[in-house]
Amino acid sequence: MNEEVTIDEPKPMSFSEKWHAEKLLKRSKKKAKKALIDKGYDPTSATSMVKKALKKIVNDNKPVKRAAGRGG
Repeated sequence: MNEEVTIDEPKPMSFSEKWHAEKLLKRSKKKAKKALIDKGYDPTSATSMVKKALKKIVNDNKPVKRAAGRGG
């Protein structure tokens, strides 16, 4: 019943993988900003909206922190 489970260690990204990922992120941010500008937002507010959305996505993927309670 004691089966050994192997978990693959995450490999560090190679230079080209990292470069492509950054390029994709930059391109998608540009497209999102341009789409907001086309809808009528000014460039500064469009940039801030894209940044806020990106931060929200990053923060939502973190695990929920549990409060360290005292007692039961």
